[in-house]
Amino acid sequence: MKMIMINARIFACGLALSCALLSESFADTAVGAHSVAVRIALAGQQRMLSERMAKSLCFARSGVDPMQQVDRLQDAMQAFDAVHRGLVEGNDALELYVETDPSVLEAWENLDILWFSLNAVYSRAIDGAPVSEREFSQVLGLTLEVDKRANDLVAQIRHKYAEKLGSGGLGKAILLDLYDRQRMLSQKLSKEVCLLSRGHKIDETAAEMAETLKLFDTSLRAFLEGMPIAGIPKPPSPAIAEALDRANEIWIGYRPVVSALASGGAASLSDLARVAEETEAFLLEMNTVVKLYEDLQGLAS
Repeated sequence: MKMIMINARIFACGLALSCALLSESFADTAVGAHSVAVRIALAGQQRMLSERMAKSLCFARSGVDPMQQVDRLQDAMQAFDAVHRGLVEGNDALELYVETDPSVLEAWENLDILWFSLNAVYSRAIDGAPVSEREFSQVLGLTLEVDKRANDLVAQIRHKYAEKLGSGGLGKAILLDLYDRQRMLSQKLSKEVCLLSRGHKIDETAAEMAETLKLFDTSLRAFLEGMPIAGIPKPPSPAIAEALDRANEIWIGYRPVVSALASGGAASLSDLARVAEETEAFLLEMNTVVKLYEDLQGLAS
C-alpha cells in the first residue's frame, strides 16, 4: 500500500504564496459563515481521528480483533488525509475552500510534518509489516502532539474568520467543537485502557487516563444537564437530548471496566474487546449528536 498522504511540499499549492496567487478570487467568494463553520468542525474532527488511529493500532497489537482494528485504522487514515489535504487544497465534496491565510497555513504545515511521519508507520502496519515497540512509542508521542497542533489549527481558523461567523455563529461553532472533543475523548480513553492493559508506562499512562476520565465525565454531564458557567447549554433539541441519553447509557455500561483499570485493576482480553466495541457504540451516538446539531444550526449541506 502506498502512503495515503501527499506531503505539503509536493502539493501544487503547497506554498502559501502559490495558493494565494492561484485562488485569491475563489477564496474571497467562498468564505462565509457556513463554510467557516464546516472548516472548524472538520479541523476539530482530526483530533478524534488521530486518537482513533492510535487506539486501533494498540488494540490490533493486543489481539483484539486485529483485522477489524486494521480496517478501522485504514478508514480513519483515509478520512484524516482527505480533510488534511482539503483544508489547504479545497475539497468540493467536503465543502472546503482553498486556504490562503498565512497564519492558518503555518498551523497546517506544523501539523503536516507530524502527519507525514505517522502516515509512514500506519501504512506499513496496514500492509502487515511489524511495528516495533520503539515505533509504537513514537506513534503515541506523535499522536499527542498532533492533537495539540490540530487544536492550534482550529484556533487559528477561528481567530482568522471569527467575523464571518458573528457572535452567535461563533458560539455555535464552539459548542460543536466541544461535542467533537467528546468523540476524541472516547477514542483517547479507549486507547489508554489498551495501553494500561499492555503495561505501557504504567504511572504516566494511569495519570493521563485519570485526567481523560475526569474530563470525559464532566463534559458528558454538562452536555446532558447544561453548564452555564462554562457556556454549555442544555441539549438544544429533543433529538439531541435523546442521542446524548443513549450515549450516556452506553457509557454507564462500560465505565466500571474503565474505572477498575484506572484504579490499578487488571483487564482480560474480553474486557478489552468490550471496551473496544462499547466505545464504537458511544462514538456512533456522538456522531448522531454532531450531525443533529449541524442540521439544527444549518451547518450541514
